[in-house]
Amino acid sequence: MQASPGHGEPITLSGPHYDRAKEAKEFDDTKAGVKGLVDSGVAKVPRLFIHPPQNLHDLSSGMDGTATGLEVPIIDMMGCQDSRRRDVVNDLRRASETWGFFQIVNHGVPAAVMDGMLEAVQQFHEQPEGVKRKWYSKDDARKFRYDSNGDLFRSQVAAWRDTLLFDFSSGVLDPEEVPLLCRKPVFEYEEHIEKLKRSLCELLSDALGLDSGYLGEIECMESKRIVGHYYPICPEPELTLGTINHSDATFLTLLLQNNHGSLQVRHQNPWVDVSPVPGAILANIGDFMQLVSNDKFKSGVHRVLARRTGPWVSVACFLFPGGIQKSKPYGPIKELLDENHPPLYRQTSFADYLRYFHSRNGLNGESLLPHFRMIQTSPDHGHIVTHCDPVYDRAKELQEFDETKAGVKGLVDSGVTKIPRIFIHPPENLHGLSSNKNGTGLQLPIIDLRGCWDSRRRDINDGIREASEAWGFFQIINHGIPLDVMDSMLEGVKKFHEQQVEVKKELYSRDGTKRVRYFCNGDLFQSKAATWRDSILFDFQDGVLDPEAVPSICREAVFEYQKHMAKLKTSLYELFSEALGLGSDYLSGTECMKSEIVIGHYYPACPEPELTLGTINHSDLPCLTLLLQDHHGGLQVLHENHWVDVVPVKGAILANIGDFMQLLTNDKFKSVEHRVLAGQVGPRVSVACFLSPGGMQKTKPFGPIKELLSETNPPIYKETSVLEYAAHYISHGLSGNSALPHFRIRDSK
Repeated sequence: MQASPGHGEPITLSGPHYDRAKEAKEFDDTKAGVKGLVDSGVAKVPRLFIHPPQNLHDLSSGMDGTATGLEVPIIDMMGCQDSRRRDVVNDLRRASETWGFFQIVNHGVPAAVMDGMLEAVQQFHEQPEGVKRKWYSKDDARKFRYDSNGDLFRSQVAAWRDTLLFDFSSGVLDPEEVPLLCRKPVFEYEEHIEKLKRSLCELLSDALGLDSGYLGEIECMESKRIVGHYYPICPEPELTLGTINHSDATFLTLLLQNNHGSLQVRHQNPWVDVSPVPGAILANIGDFMQLVSNDKFKSGVHRVLARRTGPWVSVACFLFPGGIQKSKPYGPIKELLDENHPPLYRQTSFADYLRYFHSRNGLNGESLLPHFRMIQTSPDHGHIVTHCDPVYDRAKELQEFDETKAGVKGLVDSGVTKIPRIFIHPPENLHGLSSNKNGTGLQLPIIDLRGCWDSRRRDINDGIREASEAWGFFQIINHGIPLDVMDSMLEGVKKFHEQQVEVKKELYSRDGTKRVRYFCNGDLFQSKAATWRDSILFDFQDGVLDPEAVPSICREAVFEYQKHMAKLKTSLYELFSEALGLGSDYLSGTECMKSEIVIGHYYPACPEPELTLGTINHSDLPCLTLLLQDHHGGLQVLHENHWVDVVPVKGAILANIGDFMQLLTNDKFKSVEHRVLAGQVGPRVSVACFLSPGGMQKTKPFGPIKELLSETNPPIYKETSVLEYAAHYISHGLSGNSALPHFRIRDSK
């Protein structure tokens, strides 16, 4: 794929001479940012920052002869609480509907506070590298950090800016975490922005025709992040951007800028310069505000130009839901809907919206909103249901189900004879549900590991290679895990799920940072239809997990099973390396399967299995999955366009290639779709062990293994980290669509 113009020669992502990941890593390791490049005296923009022609279209300013005469509206808030309120509200409505941007004057934030904030950001960035580098981090958990290009390892091309971030999530930030240089200015500025936010919440509610307290009551702007951008002078501004064109993934953004001016807004197709207005704060509608207002208010696309003069300094305050509100589903406000204005968007939480935002290749110039627009969903016992169905409130049903913390097992225990509507799948998901036992006669390969350290090693390597290339799945026998350890693990998972709800609900959580948690449908609020299963997860990051975090009912079984899994993983590291024609220790050297996540799935008996699934068809994210299943069956693998039953083999462990292994092997080994049927007999119990990079390796870029590449076998995939891959994968839920095409090099076949 063409990536950028390079001083006279075309550049492609698959070009054999350019290692973008290496250049990005070397730049990031300096911790000096773009300011460091300028201070070093660069006269040419490094290739990492050179944008493709489509990003650089029409860079000329609107201030010269090509002037459009368009100007961002100015809203004067003087008198907004009394005599001029109606005028201010009308002005806000017009600006939000037509521009999505407006300059606010007489907003109550003192000029000295604004100047102090801009000066503090500039002074921080202009400190010596040795002073500020201790704050440099890409760890999103840090409440204060300095960084250059947060999406550096995800985006196709870097932007000409450095950034400071102050995270006031739920209003809390420890002053001691903030450098003394900018501590007082940022806390003063935040205090005044909080007051302005409250006023705007009321005024924007009025502008939507709602009660003044509406937006405040739904807590859609309770949290804020203040980001101080520093855009140094640029030697070749025609080749790069300060920020690529994008819209904000927020409810509202409030921006303070110095007098240099580099921001442009797209309005009626032309790019319009946002000329700095002394004392003004620029407000722009975010994607989430457009979603809840059902397209009444518009999220404006904007960009920042690189300049030969500067620096341009700006301070953006992003307003969004925080705390528990982050996972609350938001959708078009019901008071704005009627027969002529049906909902245009499905409900989503801000957390899910952000996951989708981060799953893409950084800021790539494309809006996220189309992903959340309405589509047909599912059949309901004979008729088609759409997201616009005014009778059915799916989000409400999901929320009520989730709040029981009883899972699918709770539904079955309550005696349901009809499955709830949230579990009913559309016809395309239910295609070919009948078992193949009397059909195709296809069977998964079985790999016998007996003798893998001596006489049979070559045969075993050949068997693994053939199965991984043709099926992506195989059963492993004589693997060294005692039968009683496997039986105890299955029994432990079953016992946990069959406890009283009051006992197990203490572990019920959707918090991805919890190392042990019980839940029903991890993608419940993202997927189009829920699946008929409950799960308990044990996260052995780099082999470590606190035993006290694991329920006593399955503690011994879990740790004993994981110990044997780690031994089997060590053997498979070597066997897979050799099956690829590499040295035995190659894959272990990459640490691509260092961490284990063990998940115990419980699939209760289902009263209407023809209407739902235990797990929708999908491929697995990690390098390798090792699955233990009981005798019930239900798992199917897609092979040569046929769904093939995976008949349980007593004592066997099922192995399947994951997406990340297919990426590493450049399509030599295949990650294959599989699904789990719902059954009238049950419960079915399975234990999946997902093997993937862990710890520091999560952010490390992985790509096709170089030893497998040649002129006739060029790289098919771009480099990505497992963290980035997971973000894209999770943002779609288990949708039946592979995430791999998103990471393909576009000109590869």
